[in-house]
Amino acid sequence: MRIRKYIYIIFFFVGLTLFAFSLMPFFRDLYENTFWIMTLASVALMIFCLFALFYKPKDKIKLNARYERKCTMLTRPEYNFLLKLREIAPHKYEVVPQVALVNVIDKKTNTSYRNELFRVCDYCFVDRDTFEPLLLVELNDRSHLRADRQQRDAKVAAICADARLPLVTFWLDGDLGFETVRRTVLKAILK
Repeated sequence: MRIRKYIYIIFFFVGLTLFAFSLMPFFRDLYENTFWIMTLASVALMIFCLFALFYKPKDKIKLNARYERKCTMLTRPEYNFLLKLREIAPHKYEVVPQVALVNVIDKKTNTSYRNELFRVCDYCFVDRDTFEPLLLVELNDRSHLRADRQQRDAKVAAICADARLPLVTFWLDGDLGFETVRRTVLKAILK
């Protein structure tokens, strides 16, 4: 970058010198019909160099990490369960996967930050016409048996209960038959 700056400075002075020469009488006499070409070329060169020296592009945001788009939002079991949920009442409900609590719950007090609302639930049943959130659904695997995940799940359940947004939990190794899932979901929505 520094070398480029010096090159522009040198070319600016070359253009300035050519401009000065083009205004001298002996040069005009020597090149009677074409001196104005050198005058215009030298002015253009100086303007270009000044622009190049003083132009500052917008700063790019520097990232401290690399990011890559995921191949899919859902694991294969989550996707299969989504398809099952969408069969429950497709004319009445829409099922949205990977919904953050902040998208369906508002915090009404200003006691602390809204960090707890950035937790993500696996699925959200919404009214097909109004998109009103009706039910959150979690699909848990064995990782939810860890203490940290149990604490997170308890916090999510408490927030949902306080917001009066029902939450149901299914386990991957539990009964995921269509009728069981359908009955549980409809019972929770219609409460």
